[in-house]
Amino acid sequence: MSDCKYYKCHDIPDEDYDCSLCYCPFYDICKKTSKYALFGGYLLSNKLLACEKCVYFHIKSNVHVYNKLKNENKTDSEIFDYFVKLEESNKK
Repeated sequence: MSDCKYYKCHDIPDEDYDCSLCYCPFYDICKKTSKYALFGGYLLSNKLLACEKCVYFHIKSNVHVYNKLKNENKTDSEIFDYFVKLEESNKK
């Protein structure tokens, strides 16, 4: 991590921070489904997704779940749907 020029890219407490996914595996999926607002993202006028407020894949517990589901051979679309349902139920 110390050799990453972007570390620390989000304001998350050190004990919750995980850099093992330094990118969003759902960028294209999120953009196509317009679910980015659930995670703090927003669409720019040039149709690029701005995700700097989305910390989802730098939180240890979310990375753990993502890796667990990948190990169960879930597709990224299936995993994305899992997290969308989780966030939608949290927002109710």
